Amino acid sequence: MTRLMAAEFFKLRKRMMTWVVAILMVGLVILLYSILWSVSGHVTTFGENNQFTGQDLRRALFLQASVPFSLQVVAAFGTIFAMILAAGAVGSEYSWGTVRLMATAASGRVRLLASKLLVVCGLVVVGTLLAVAVGLIYSSIITVTNGGSSLSFITPGFVRDQVESLGRTLFVMAPYVTLAFAMAAIGRSTLAGVGAGLGIAFIEPLINGLMRLGGSPWKDIPNYLINANTDVVLLQNKVPDVIRFGPTTQDLARNHVNGVPEAMLILALYSAAFIAVAFLVYRRRDITA
Repeated sequence: MTRLMAAEFFKLRKRMMTWVVAILMVGLVILLYSILWSVSGHVTTFGENNQFTGQDLRRALFLQASVPFSLQVVAAFGTIFAMILAAGAVGSEYSWGTVRLMATAASGRVRLLASKLLVVCGLVVVGTLLAVAVGLIYSSIITVTNGGSSLSFITPGFVRDQVESLGRTLFVMAPYVTLAFAMAAIGRSTLAGVGAGLGIAFIEPLINGLMRLGGSPWKDIPNYLINANTDVVLLQNKVPDVIRFGPTTQDLARNHVNGVPEAMLILALYSAAFIAVAFLVYRRRDITA
């Protein structure tokens, strides 16, 4: 496994796609910080019933909220990049014509696929930490240059909240990453994995909204799908409301969504199911065909 993981890491590290998605993730964090900071200086009030002010937005961009905000960007946009990376790690073997060579040279197909998955997961974690680091640096510059340099908010409880936020973010990304990984293995192409992942990520929220309007039994089905449970878990991250993406606590309460333990269990089952299907299909496939 160690040699296989080293080989997979070498391939992904040398691919331009890996660096492109990393640069895009970093650039997106910088862009959003820049835009929101600019907006905070040009608007007086905004939001539903003008509930927020420009000063509220400015304070939310200070260092205290930089980690959960960066993680929110990763969950919203970095998941897409992670799916591209996961699908490319598997599907590219078919487009390059190296799948037969790798499968016969490795000490078992299960180990080969497991090494790919582990390396992808590791790179997703590294990419997430990179986005958080960029957010911390940018937010620190904003904080120091605008008179908010006090670090008295950093306590053991605060640090624990940030670590938990990181864990939640990576956890909700797992079903999408494993879905893209599995579909690339099943469909024998990067496009199959990316298409399936993006389809679920963008179409499912629209379908969920229609189901909510359809009454019983349709309105309860979204509670067993990925998107609604992702929202439940991410809502536990302590992001200021003025910069929070997605539904609020009131929105989720109206939809009678699952509790946090149930939501995490459902997401874990999806991830496990996608991984199991990928391994089962890849292990039984006739690669010589």
